[in-house]
Amino acid sequence: MGLRTSVIVNGINNLSDARYCAGMGVDVIGFNLKLDDPGRVQAQTLKEIMGWVSGVQTAGEFLRARPDLINEMADEFNLDLIQLDVPYLIDEIEEISRPVIQKVFINKDTVQSELLEMMELYSPFVHSFIIFSDDFETIDETNSRFLADLSEKFNVYIGFGVDKGNINEVLKTIKPMGIGLTGGHEIKPGLKDFDELADIFEEIEES
Repeated sequence: MGLRTSVIVNGINNLSDARYCAGMGVDVIGFNLKLDDPGRVQAQTLKEIMGWVSGVQTAGEFLRARPDLINEMADEFNLDLIQLDVPYLIDEIEEISRPVIQKVFINKDTVQSELLEMMELYSPFVHSFIIFSDDFETIDETNSRFLADLSEKFNVYIGFGVDKGNINEVLKTIKPMGIGLTGGHEIKPGLKDFDELADIFEEIEES
């Protein structure tokens, strides 16, 4: 199966999600490796997942871990990419041994010129940006033009406000590098409700 755009699925914490996403043609599956987060993936679970999935890139999601520790974990789990969920110093990013996906937040108070300036500064040092929002629940006229401007200038994944009803319009008007989705918890081991992800994948499946 192929998808019409690049897809990252964050927060993978079980083999069911990982295998499902790999089978659906997702490009990157991300694992929460934030040191103080009780929801982080445990080492043994991650090793089991890594032993079963193929054909998909893997990313570790970090919050404030030091670059040397990030590199150690990237080597231990054979990660392809690193996602930083807060801005690091550029000097720190250059110390990281894997390509970096930088998480960026926009909200109603975001000064567009300041965000553009920041992304221009970081762009030569990162693989791409994934854009999230705590304020905006959907993509509409209040933010679509700005997102289109960002997507035109940078490698951008849209990580919020995407659903089966608007995904085609988002890809057509904003033209991002891809979209970012989020996995979920198993109902019980091996049993997973994939309806929301499946609906979006169905919309962007190559015919």
